[in-house]
Amino acid sequence: MRTAGRLLLLGWLLAALVVLGIDGRLPEFIAWAAPGSLLVLALVSLVRQQLAPSILDQRPLPERYRVADDLRQPIAAVVAVAEQEALAGRH
Repeated sequence: MRTAGRLLLLGWLLAALVVLGIDGRLPEFIAWAAPGSLLVLALVSLVRQQLAPSILDQRPLPERYRVADDLRQPIAAVVAVAEQEALAGRH
């Protein structure tokens, strides 16, 4: 149903563009619609960027991730920290 609705909408839009082209108003419509569309896209992008959570507001990584990301740490230390957190999570 969703695909059929999109095809129907696309058909109507194409028919409207053909009618505007036959009537000679297609360039005027494009000259009006293109800047308007770009303005709307820019505003949506700005709002989305402003509403996105800040990188600084993220919680710090758990200790097991910090240890695992440090390539200088031996694998035994990584496993020990993971086991310690797993045991602490059970209690």
